[in-house]
Amino acid sequence: MSAPEVHTTDLLTQDATGRIFLTLAQDDAAEIVERLRETHADLQGRAYLIRLDILVERLGARWEIKRDLVFDHLKTTFERKFKEPDWCIKINDDSFLAVILTLGEYKGALSAAELWYAAGQFFVGDVSGAPPPLFEALADDVDRLRLIPIDLNTYFDRADARPFRATEAPLPQAASDAAPRAATSVGTMVAMRRPSSSGAAIMVGGRELRIASALEPVFEMKKLAMIGHRFEPTVTEATGFPLDARAIAGLDWGDREQVDLANIEQGLKLLKMRHPDQRKMVMMIPAAFSTFASAKARARLMPMVSQAAQEMRLKVLFEIRHLNGVPQGRAAEVVSMLKPYCMTALGHAGAEPRAISGLRDRGLAGAVVDYDGARRDDGALEVYLTTFTAAARAATGACMIQGFDSLRQMAVARLAGVSHASLKASALTAARG
Repeated sequence: MSAPEVHTTDLLTQDATGRIFLTLAQDDAAEIVERLRETHADLQGRAYLIRLDILVERLGARWEIKRDLVFDHLKTTFERKFKEPDWCIKINDDSFLAVILTLGEYKGALSAAELWYAAGQFFVGDVSGAPPPLFEALADDVDRLRLIPIDLNTYFDRADARPFRATEAPLPQAASDAAPRAATSVGTMVAMRRPSSSGAAIMVGGRELRIASALEPVFEMKKLAMIGHRFEPTVTEATGFPLDARAIAGLDWGDREQVDLANIEQGLKLLKMRHPDQRKMVMMIPAAFSTFASAKARARLMPMVSQAAQEMRLKVLFEIRHLNGVPQGRAAEVVSMLKPYCMTALGHAGAEPRAISGLRDRGLAGAVVDYDGARRDDGALEVYLTTFTAAARAATGACMIQGFDSLRQMAVARLAGVSHASLKASALTAARG
């Protein structure tokens, strides 16, 4: 076996440095990219793209008739072997994406290759003489994947290598994308670093951080109706390791401002790609208090958001984060400066009644609390959320929970008195799949 050949098309392109890109020409392109980003499946080497060029060529005129059957066969075969959190989806009309999070990289690649061989055998006969047209898929832009050819002879599982990645080591150059991943000597494995996914890059304390935005659906809970989207950032180091909320909060004000602005710019770009009917009514924009309080940041942010809101005919909700320790009067002053540019402003608080109560008398229209992701049965979840809703109503009048994992959790949240909620982008994609 060897790495697959690449035959460029209008959608499959190769730049001057040898990097390969695939544009997703389908309505759910942004959702697919969001799900890859949120689960970090691409950064972990668990996203495999199978090209179907050989089947298209051998079937000839029959491809148009057989195409849906081919994709049904691939999907059925995949789902027979893999369950959640693994998932798969048709890409354009000539590719298939298999995301296998439950296996190591090498075993996942072998499983993806087996999918292709099984489909080939079923529809056109023996294809064992051809290398599987298999690629690592990396989210590169809101509607584009970057592909790295996989040669199963030299491909290896890097799970053991990851902890030893040196943060100061340079990222692989484009020319190395198609190079075999192998040990430099017998018994020695190189700690390879995966090329970073899409998103803005900033330098913080001598290290590179990358920011990628995802659109979280926002729901009004009385009718369980989707009303818009929230811009949720994912911040990763150049090695691919994500920063959690505490690490992001620990950045200095200038660095957090860069993260916020990059997230907002990308979120607007994602939203503009959606059909007007899919955008709904509002866009919810989170940023640190220090960002909203900065005259320089506001001078850049407000015209950008206002113009986008006007173009897309959307209302703006600002979510002010990192309010802990901010004097009440200063917070109210900044909220008043934001009001000409938004429908309303909400304040983020930690998941405890005392922190939520601290949002009182700041001019805020609601409290936003992050869901902690813990698994609870319906009864325990309702009790857990009721504590927050009572405190939020007393302090600001409304309570929003950010980042639920499922629609069922949202139904329970409604019973607990939550007024609004956002759902992780990957959860909505999974529900549709």
